[in-house]
Amino acid sequence: MAEQARRMRRAGRCFIYVAAAGYGKTTMLEALCANGAGTYWTAEALLAAPHRRPQAAVARVVVDDLCALSGPAQRHLARELAALPAVAELWLAARRPLDPEFYAALPGLAVERGAADLALSLDEVARVLRDGHGIADAELAVQVYDVTAGWPALVQFAGEALGRQGVGPEELLAAMTDPGTPAATWLGEQVLAEQPEGAAALLEAAVALDPMAEALCLGLADAGLLDTGVPAAPLHWLRWLSRAGLLVARTGAAPRLVPAVSAVLAHRRRSGCAGTGVPSDAFVDFATSWYSRNGHPTAAAALLHRAGRPAQCAAMLAEHGDRMLAAGGGGEVVRLLRSIPDEQRSFDLRLVYGDALRMTGDAAGALRVFAPLLRDPARCDDVGLRWRAAMVHYMRGEYATALELCTPPAGTGRTVDDVLLLACRAGTLRMLGRSSDSAAVAADALHIAESRGDDRAKAAAHIAAALGAVGARRDEHLAAALEAAQHADDVVTVVRVLVNRAEGLIRDARYPEALRVAARAVHTAEHSCPPGLLVSALSNAGDALLRLGRYDDAERHFERVVAVSHRAGLSRAASGLWGIAEVRRQLGRREQSRTAFEEAVEAAHAVGDTQVLVPALTGLTRVLLDGPDPDLVAARSAAEEAERAASDILLPLALVAVGWVAFAEGALPVAQQRAAAAVTAARTSRRADCLASALELVGAVSTDTADATAALREAEAIWRTAGAMPAADRALVLLGRMPGADGAQRSAAKAAARRLVDLGVLAIDGTRLPAGQDRSTPVRIRVLGGFEVSVDGRPVPLPAWRSRQARSLVKILVARRGRPVPRLELRELLWPDDEPHRTAHRLSVLLSVVRTVLDPARRWPTDHHVRADLAGISLDTGHVAVDAEELLSDAAHAAMLIRTGDRAHAREVLVELDRSYRGDAFSDEPYEDWADGLREEARAVWLRALRDLAGLSRAAGDLDQAVTYLVRLLAIDAYDETVHRTLVEVMVTAGRHGEARRAFDRWCRSMRSIDAPVPTSTILAGRA
Repeated sequence: MAEQARRMRRAGRCFIYVAAAGYGKTTMLEALCANGAGTYWTAEALLAAPHRRPQAAVARVVVDDLCALSGPAQRHLARELAALPAVAELWLAARRPLDPEFYAALPGLAVERGAADLALSLDEVARVLRDGHGIADAELAVQVYDVTAGWPALVQFAGEALGRQGVGPEELLAAMTDPGTPAATWLGEQVLAEQPEGAAALLEAAVALDPMAEALCLGLADAGLLDTGVPAAPLHWLRWLSRAGLLVARTGAAPRLVPAVSAVLAHRRRSGCAGTGVPSDAFVDFATSWYSRNGHPTAAAALLHRAGRPAQCAAMLAEHGDRMLAAGGGGEVVRLLRSIPDEQRSFDLRLVYGDALRMTGDAAGALRVFAPLLRDPARCDDVGLRWRAAMVHYMRGEYATALELCTPPAGTGRTVDDVLLLACRAGTLRMLGRSSDSAAVAADALHIAESRGDDRAKAAAHIAAALGAVGARRDEHLAAALEAAQHADDVVTVVRVLVNRAEGLIRDARYPEALRVAARAVHTAEHSCPPGLLVSALSNAGDALLRLGRYDDAERHFERVVAVSHRAGLSRAASGLWGIAEVRRQLGRREQSRTAFEEAVEAAHAVGDTQVLVPALTGLTRVLLDGPDPDLVAARSAAEEAERAASDILLPLALVAVGWVAFAEGALPVAQQRAAAAVTAARTSRRADCLASALELVGAVSTDTADATAALREAEAIWRTAGAMPAADRALVLLGRMPGADGAQRSAAKAAARRLVDLGVLAIDGTRLPAGQDRSTPVRIRVLGGFEVSVDGRPVPLPAWRSRQARSLVKILVARRGRPVPRLELRELLWPDDEPHRTAHRLSVLLSVVRTVLDPARRWPTDHHVRADLAGISLDTGHVAVDAEELLSDAAHAAMLIRTGDRAHAREVLVELDRSYRGDAFSDEPYEDWADGLREEARAVWLRALRDLAGLSRAAGDLDQAVTYLVRLLAIDAYDETVHRTLVEVMVTAGRHGEARRAFDRWCRSMRSIDAPVPTSTILAGRA
């Protein structure tokens, strides 16, 4: 009983990591022992040094490389470990599964974790490539993830190939797996050579079999076509390879070889290495038949191709091509059809080929396939051809061309292709803003689909009908579409349903649920769908993440939208640009946001995409209204264009934008009218998010404090119910600013502001949030009157920078105000006398130095302070406090207070602004062109602050203080006629006539010295 109690105490405290070499087991175990948290041993060393074994005081024992021991030695070690004190944690690691008797000898229940737990996620792969190899391309990260399945060592090999070796994306797999390459050599020596005979035999079969279904392996073994030992051995070795990480499987799917491993094995087979022969005809026949019977026609066609049976492969493609594409096999279908000579491709095969090219993102290739068919008088009216060609143009954002192609030809029938043509037409009409026409066409498609009873047709028709529906009716259509798509095994249509479902949930302000649906769509679309669908899925996920306040994740998704669109030649980047702009707007990064919004507007204009154009114009309007100098003309132009372009469902957004412009212009009745209209339109269209935005406008323009407060409370409740906590906190901050806000409201506003600052939000409606510097921005950079960086309140010493260029890099990034600086430009600024190709690695080293200086304790993600992406390198001004940025933000806040009549508060802000201006920005870099922009802007803002302070002091009757500010202005610019005039007027008003006369004489001398008109002395008499 005592032994059982001891084992029970130890239950769950023994962890065993089993994975092949290169999965990071040793790195993980060493990290567990950092700072004396445990003792690290190799298995051999532990057994060889009994006198040094862990004692009772050790809380964690880590043992690596168990596979170096024989079976008896492993069991002996297990008994030794069982004798350790009950308080100790055991962490063990091995390259391959261990003998069951070893597990039985361990104390308590051992928890095994494997390659799936150690493999890097897509985000982690992207971070490794960006930080370790200077590769910021989001799509390259996806490609590396696909090739390596997140195997850490292989990710590093891929990074080396793409970075130092300069390999292009197309050559990545070959650069990693061709014989003699570092990755192929490592895999051969460290992974494949260590596999037992049975596992090696299954690996040989795995080159031909994709996927490796358990039933198929057992069937081959029963038929005598797969020899891995005893009859049940295939399952043992299949699970062995899965535990080791050579086979990987997505949820619910059969395992497949890691692509890089498969490519190495294929090279070995082609080179005739022992034990890697070509599968027999009987093997191919059995596997092909099994794949065909069990819903894997793509795998069957691929196996026939590898076996050298082109005629059978072509027949399989002709019969099942649409099924293969629907199941997400576009890439494999393209590869197989390219092996068939053009003259041997039938019309049906050409349709499949063009559609496969579209689904893999090769829109130009698809059009090259379809173009001659469309020119053929005998084929041009074929409905199947027309909807497929229209979908290519739809994917490219060429909606007018798509609409022309999917116009039903004369004599349209009631086939499945007719339904798909009408569904495409309905979607195109919606993108062109013709909602009522879209709904009518969708109804026709649904009527035909129901009469046909075909699942594929019903799914497409219900999706089309859902586009124009709202609420429960839309949900019913999408549910019916999903059911039909699943019955048809149509993965692509399932993703389309998920995309539309996520869009609806976002419109309904159900953001957590929208993210779950969108994430599922992204995961499936990455492997199975056309890039256009992936773009939509990524946009939805980014939008949901944005609303939930996960700004970094949202921006990464939107960056991928842009990257996928550019890679695939799609005109679909506008939604990604809008998302990037909106992230930056919500974080208060005005300049970055404005640039991205303008790019989004331009991209949406180019393709006539009103679904993006209207939100981009309304976002641009808000940005143009923020800041010390709102651009009212440009803001009005953007808002009015949004109102003209908006469909019914987008109208509330446009009305809100027009209302904010009117409010900024002082046209309060117009602003109130637009606010009321926006609320009505949002309630009519059932847009909860638009309703909350409209209510925020009501809160700003209402002259009745009770009405304004009620509107903001309703907006806060909508956002909170939706899970959009940043927006809810923004509403709380606005409530706390309301006249007459009680103590509880002000306290809630302060807590909300702190939460927003912790998220990196700098300002709300152009007004800077009160940041507790030690809490939210431990890094502070001073450029006014000299350069200094402080981390956690302590100035960074000069030696920590290691070079002048590291300090210069930070200064340049500050001068660009968070906008990305292209790497080439940075290298030219930092090393103007060196060839750019010689300085790329230097910049990477410099970036690492700067990140270490800003985060010496490595408490934050690598890109927390300095970001590196496709556009270049930038300072994250949401996580770094810059005195010049705070000065500009305070100026904007003061300008807003002056516009709204709160002069006393404005004067307080401006006094603090004046104190913070310790000198010109980058005064230690007087001759650098890159410093001029921020230097001049900060100086201009400071001078305007002095003028405003003089005016506010004069209006408040504090004439002596007004004189002080005016004298300071003249000390800076002795030729400012307006300041001279104002100074004399103030002195006369104050009764300081002698000083007024002397000031007047100085004014006259200044004007004469520059040949300007001299003032008359009548000003000294004052006003009657």
